[in-house]
Amino acid sequence: MTSGANDYLDPATMALLVGGMVTALVALVAGLNGRAPGRITVGLMALLQAGALAYAAIYLLRQVRGESPVGPLWELWAYLLTILVLPALSLIWAREEPSRWSTFVLAVAAFTTAVMAARCAQIWHGVGMLP
Repeated sequence: MTSGANDYLDPATMALLVGGMVTALVALVAGLNGRAPGRITVGLMALLQAGALAYAAIYLLRQVRGESPVGPLWELWAYLLTILVLPALSLIWAREEPSRWSTFVLAVAAFTTAVMAARCAQIWHGVGMLP
């Protein structure tokens, strides 16, 4: 059986990727409708934050078990730390400035978290790394 180009997208990565994209889309639509952050957008971002915590824990557990990424370890953890902090900071922003612009901040943070999670998986598996 041949391996596909997206084999690095394991279930945890797909969950964070899809969850981030859905959260970004919902927040974008809410912002375009002029809505401040509400229960749905804040709730989805809080779930994304929980997912990011679990995602980072998976990579930590892999390393504790003796596995290591194909790509640079520092780069992997730079991405992981960013996806841990970004949703939290956007939630703080949304609480401190409850305007439609905060909803757009949630959308951007969710999208960025999703993309960075996929990049973490690429770094782990060495996708796109030069030999």
